[in-house]
Amino acid sequence: MKLIGVVSHISKSKKIIVKAENIPKLNSETFTEEKEPIGIVIDIMGPVNNPYISIKPFIKENLERFLNKKVYVK
Repeated sequence: MKLIGVVSHISKSKKIIVKAENIPKLNSETFTEEKEPIGIVIDIMGPVNNPYISIKPFIKENLERFLNKKVYVK
């Protein structure tokens, strides 16, 4: 699996926001280090040298458990 970054916060609209280290393809499925599915990459935003990734989670409950967790794609 390839590291894409670390979860920085949860948006008001229940999207998971990741501080990107590597840029994945849109619609990529994301996972935790333990290979737990998180959601789908729906947007890449911010400046080119400091981007963020927006992930639409599969399950919208208890999203805080992902805060500060590393996020991966296959």
